[in-house]
Amino acid sequence: MTPLDEINFDEALASADGLVLVDFWADWCGPCQMVTPVLEQLAEAYEGRVDFFAVNADENRRLMDAFNVKSLPTIIVLKPNEDGPGAAVVAHSVGVKSATGFAQMIDEALNPKPGLFARLRTLFGGG
Repeated sequence: MTPLDEINFDEALASADGLVLVDFWADWCGPCQMVTPVLEQLAEAYEGRVDFFAVNADENRRLMDAFNVKSLPTIIVLKPNEDGPGAAVVAHSVGVKSATGFAQMIDEALNPKPGLFARLRTLFGGG
């Protein structure tokens, strides 16, 4: 997992090819220490589809404020804007999850369900 800070955050988003997973963590956070190895394994499994980053919360308070992070660990999945700076939050999680739980969150972000109107069109034969 690549470390990010307030200086290189926007550049990392702009250069991402797909989704971006950001782990907000701290050295003193026991649950963070449990999540890190799980996310490192998932980073290998999702290589080329999701970029994995880590933000030290103690050193990057403005990023925590920007994403309204109140508890650690907080994991956010972002979809960078294609036409300019910034990104949309497409998934988030607070606390510890299993590898399966994080993988499910990532898979749902990679393959979102169609919106209500798209499902209705399919249901009623509109394509």
